[in-house]
Amino acid sequence: MYRTLLAILLTLAALVAVGWPPRARIDRPALGLPAETTQGALEATLSLPFCPPEDLKRRMVTKGFKDVAWTWQGLRARRSITAPALKPKDPSGLWKVVHIADLPPPGRDDLLKAFLAQMVGVRPDFILATGDLGYGDSAADWDRIEGFFRDLEAMGIPVVSCPGNHERKAWIQYLRHFGPITWHRVEIGPFTILSLDSEHGRDQLTPAQFGWFQRELEATRGRTVLVQLHHPLFKSDAASQGEAKGSGGILGAKRDEFIRLCQLNGVAAVLSGHWHSDAVFDVRGRLRNDTCDFGGTKFIVTTTLGNDTRKVTRWPLAYHGYRVLTFREGALLSYTADLDGDGQPDPIASEPLLPIAPLKAGGH
Repeated sequence: MYRTLLAILLTLAALVAVGWPPRARIDRPALGLPAETTQGALEATLSLPFCPPEDLKRRMVTKGFKDVAWTWQGLRARRSITAPALKPKDPSGLWKVVHIADLPPPGRDDLLKAFLAQMVGVRPDFILATGDLGYGDSAADWDRIEGFFRDLEAMGIPVVSCPGNHERKAWIQYLRHFGPITWHRVEIGPFTILSLDSEHGRDQLTPAQFGWFQRELEATRGRTVLVQLHHPLFKSDAASQGEAKGSGGILGAKRDEFIRLCQLNGVAAVLSGHWHSDAVFDVRGRLRNDTCDFGGTKFIVTTTLGNDTRKVTRWPLAYHGYRVLTFREGALLSYTADLDGDGQPDPIASEPLLPIAPLKAGGH
C-alpha cells in the first residue's frame, strides 16, 4: 500500500514538474505556430489537464480562444481561424512574399520595429521566417519573438516559420512557444510552403522527414512550391571547403537527392538563412552573382534580419535585410533588390533594413 501511494505521489509530482506553469499547446492544425492559415478551428490542450476551465479561459482569452470543454483527451479550447487570402493584396495581381532569417537578438527591438514599419509599405501576402528566430534562452526572450509574429498577424500578414540551429540552445522554450511540429506543409492562395527542420544531429534531415518531403512534393502538381530550411544547400563558392571559417555550414545527408527532387518537381525557390549574408545558386551549385535571370529552381540565401553580418561568399555586400519575392500566375518575377537605382535588380541582393551606401551603377 505504501509503495503504491508513493508511486502515485511521484507520478503526480512529475506531472506537475513537467506541466508547470500551466500553458496551452496548439494541437490542430499542425502547421507550426504562428502559421494559423487554415480554415476551421484551432484546438489547444492545457499542460495540466486537471486545472479548472476558468484557468484556461483566463490564459487563452488574449489569443481569442473559447468553447472550453472536457474531453477524453483532457481540457481543450477552440477558436475560429480566418480563411487564407485567395487573392493577392496587390490590385495588379502581384503576390509578394517576404523572407527573413536570423532575427535580431535580445536588446535589438529597434530592428524589429524598423521591419514592422517597412512591412506597412511592402504589404506582403505572407512572410517566411527560416530559423534562428531567437537567440535568447529565457521565456521572456521567446515571448518577445512570438509577440513580434503576433504583431505581423495583427497587420494581416501570416508568418510561416521553421527552426534553425540556435533554437536548440533553448529547445524547451521553442517547443513551448512554437509547438512540437517542426516540419509542416502550409497552403496560402496558390502557394504550397514546405517548411523543414535541417538541424537533426548536424545540418541534415531525418529519414522520416526526407520521405515526407518527397511525398509532399509529388502531391503538389499545379501549385507554386516554396521550400524553406535553415541551412543552405551549396558551399559558399567554388573554392570554399567546410564551413567557410565557421559561418558557411550546409545541408548534409541526401543533399544531391534533395536538389534533384526540387528540380524534378519544379520548385520555384528554396529559401535558407544561417550565413547572415546573401547568396543565390542555380541547380548546379553555381553562385549567380552574374545575373538573377536564369532558369530552374533558385536556391536563395537571405541575409540576417538583425544579427551579426558576415561576408561568406565573394558577393561583397553585408547588411541587415530581408528579401521580397514577387509572383504572378505562379511565375517568380523578382527576388533581388535594385541597390544602384538603375531600374534593374542586382544579382543576389536582398532589401536593406537600414540605409546603406548605394552601389554605383553597374558596380556590383
